Amino acid sequence: MPLRSEVQQALRGAALLAALGVAQTAAAQAVPTDAAGGCPISPATVASFFESGTVTLNGVVKPADSTVALAPNCGFFQWTEQMFLWLTSPAPATYGGGSHVMFSPQFYTVSPEDSSGRRSFIPNSPGRPINMFLRAMELGPHGLPIVMARTGQIVEVPHEMPGQKPPSIRLGNGKLIPGTQVQNVRKTEQGTLELLDARGKLLAPKVLKLAPIVRQRALLSADRPVPVVPVKAFTSAIQARKLVVKGIPIFIDPAGNVIDVEPGQADSGVLISQNGSLIYYIIAVNDVFAFHRTMQGAAVIPGNTNIAFPTSMADVNAVVSFAASKGHTIQDPKALAIETKSSWMDASKVPNPNDYIQVEAVVPTFDKSNPNNWVPNGQTTLTLVMLGLHVVGSTSGHGEMVWGTFEHEGNAPNATYAYNSTSGMKTVAQNTSGNWLFTPSGSSGPFNATNNSWTGTAITGTPVGPSPVLRAKPWGSNDGGNPANAAGLNTQVISANASVISQLNAADVRRQYFQLGTTWTIGGAPPSGGNEVGTNHLANATMETFVQGTTPSAPSANCFSCHTTNKVPVSHVYPRLTPLP
Repeated sequence: MPLRSEVQQALRGAALLAALGVAQTAAAQAVPTDAAGGCPISPATVASFFESGTVTLNGVVKPADSTVALAPNCGFFQWTEQMFLWLTSPAPATYGGGSHVMFSPQFYTVSPEDSSGRRSFIPNSPGRPINMFLRAMELGPHGLPIVMARTGQIVEVPHEMPGQKPPSIRLGNGKLIPGTQVQNVRKTEQGTLELLDARGKLLAPKVLKLAPIVRQRALLSADRPVPVVPVKAFTSAIQARKLVVKGIPIFIDPAGNVIDVEPGQADSGVLISQNGSLIYYIIAVNDVFAFHRTMQGAAVIPGNTNIAFPTSMADVNAVVSFAASKGHTIQDPKALAIETKSSWMDASKVPNPNDYIQVEAVVPTFDKSNPNNWVPNGQTTLTLVMLGLHVVGSTSGHGEMVWGTFEHEGNAPNATYAYNSTSGMKTVAQNTSGNWLFTPSGSSGPFNATNNSWTGTAITGTPVGPSPVLRAKPWGSNDGGNPANAAGLNTQVISANASVISQLNAADVRRQYFQLGTTWTIGGAPPSGGNEVGTNHLANATMETFVQGTTPSAPSANCFSCHTTNKVPVSHVYPRLTPLP
């Protein structure tokens, strides 16, 4: 049977399941099954992912061969699909056992930073709960908490030092005034903040003028690997200080200019589900990553290093030999270096825990007696369910790493998007009706607002609580104000998703997750804003919640806003990791 016919037959089966109400929670969330063209993955290819050579219930999947060059764009989306299925496969005996491949002894949990800023590799041991942590969302290029300017620039906010004076603010007339003169703030109907002094007089600060960041939107193919869409220059992260007035943060650049962010947006945002459950996070890396880091010695790796992740068989063979000298056998060297980031919540807090990937984990507990200030008070062991997973890895010619991400279908609703269907272009309107973990049914927002912040010693809010979440760029692309603009890229991701989901066993829990997209740079060059391709506005609603914007056309961050090199510091954890013994 021709490839196209095989895929269409599989998708017709998926459409029947959808019509019967199988595994779909809300119309705006379902992965469409009628995409025309794009990047469908044939049944023969999906079967080849599995160790057994056939698709089986909860079957073990092999990693993609990352030493083989990937053809844009479909090869990258297929790589991400296979890597997700591998990482979430039951860990085989050859890996030393464990709940899933990414928590087997072939992987290591990465610890949080210690008091000196160093991290360590925590070996995984089957039968022992893994350690998960509260995580204050994404960090910037220099490992600092971030917020996002309305124009899409990343703003890094260094930690305030004890006794440090509040920042000064520059007024529109050029005069600098102490930040302490700002005694009140109020939000206007236009969604901006007004600053007032102690007498209620309006202060007019100078606002930093920034040009919106525009990333290209281009459908690449093997015969056209370079985009033809012009782009604007990329602006790197801005350093800022934070002034908090009446619980509302104001961000100020080194010259005293106020940076225009969504009112109330806070750095170190903490995500909480609608039923009040904290979200936990874990970073796990494979043995290639861990032993490659160990090869470099104990010193912190500088940001300007020329050390790169392995991208070829010759590169990884050196890591394999080094690991063998330490008594470790690398089972899957062709996977190259892998880093995963995943989000989880208490299984008892979801209505259908059996529809999720689960794991036992030790997590922090909090004293919540003060609704505005939750304080850590110990640990407990819980069964957790997975909400989202970043799949990140080096591949042939791509030291900047390939960045893909997945979410569970029940997390949050999608904003409006379009795709090419077998009956023409379709627009799927935003629909918040449904049983979402992070969004009340029928919510009209405001969406993706930072209500809570991690101070380093507590979670603070007024009070601490949830805010509605919307997946602003449903398939990782900015539509520029017209859904049709992103239809081509959306179709590629949707078709890859639909073909894989339709071919998995109906009882395989991995069917409940979908790929949002994948991004990389042209030729593996350092990210510059103009060379980031694929779905280059990629954001996971559970991990980049507060920097994804609020609409499909709003400026937003992407993976390469914070990971800005094609050397090993592209991983924020690699440079400061302590080597394995």
